Amino acid sequence: MIEIEGLCKRYRRHWALRDLELTVETGMFGLLGPNGAGKTTLMRILATLLWPTSGEVRIDGIALRQNPDEIRKRIGYLPQFFQIYPQMTAWEFLDYVAVLKGWTDARKRREQVMEVVEQVHLADRVSDKVKTYSGGMRQRLGIAQALLGDPQALIVDEPTAGLDPEERVRFRNLLATLALHKTVIVSTHIVGDIESSCRRVGVLDQGRLVLAGGLGDLQAFAEGKVWEVRVGEERLPELARWQLISTRQEGDEVVCRVIADEPPLSGARTVEPTLEDGYLALLSRKGGDRR
Repeated sequence: MIEIEGLCKRYRRHWALRDLELTVETGMFGLLGPNGAGKTTLMRILATLLWPTSGEVRIDGIALRQNPDEIRKRIGYLPQFFQIYPQMTAWEFLDYVAVLKGWTDARKRREQVMEVVEQVHLADRVSDKVKTYSGGMRQRLGIAQALLGDPQALIVDEPTAGLDPEERVRFRNLLATLALHKTVIVSTHIVGDIESSCRRVGVLDQGRLVLAGGLGDLQAFAEGKVWEVRVGEERLPELARWQLISTRQEGDEVVCRVIADEPPLSGARTVEPTLEDGYLALLSRKGGDRR
C-alpha cells in the first residue's frame, strides 16, 4: 500500500505539487494528467529521486522521510525516458543493475535475472544485444530491471509512449498481470491505457489531485454533456465556443462530438460519454474545487 499525505513540491516560485492526499492499494492505479500537471514529479518522489518540500509518503507503513533506503528496497521504477547501453545484452544489463543494487553473489544474481526475464517474456532474447530490441521489448526490459529484488510497488512513468498498438496492448497486459500481487502506479496522458487496465484512477492538473476514484467517477463528469451534431462544413466555426472532441465526414455533412452544458446547436443530441470525455470535461471545468 502507498499512502500520500499532504505532499507538496516547490521549485523556487513554482508549485509542481500541492497538498496531495492519496491511498493506493494492491492493483493497478492510473494517474492521468496533461503535460506539466506534475505526474513525473510525483513519480520521481515516489521513487526517492526527488525530495518533497513537505508532506509524507509511506509504503507498507514505512515513511520515506525517515527511511528512504528501506523504501528503495520496496519499489521498482521505470522512468519515462529509459536509457540502456545498446551494445550490452539484456543479460549484461540486468546483471549490472543487480550489482548496483548490492548483490555480490553471482549465483543469486543469475537466478534473479532469469526469473525477471521469464516474467517479462524475454528469456529467449536475453543474450541478444539491446540494440536489436523493438521499442516494446526495451520497455519490457525496463520492467525487468524494476522487478529485480521483487519489490512490492512498481512506479511506471509514461510506459507506452512511442509504442505501436500491438506493443501497447502487450505491455498493458504485462502490467495488469503484475498488478495481481503488487501495487502498480502508471502515469500517462493516454486515456486508453487506463481504461483497459485500471480499476481506479487519479487526475492531476496544475499540481493538484482533482479526482481520485473509480473509472465511473471520471466518466460521470461528462454525463449529459456530450453532444453529437451534424453540420455543413461552413457551420464548423459556430462550434468554436465549445470543446470539440472529434469530427468525421459523412457525405456532405460533418458529424461533430462536442462537450457542452447545453445543446451547442439546434438538432444536437446527447450521446453516451466515454472515459476520455469525462477526462476532458473534468479538465475543462473552470474555477472552484474540482474534486
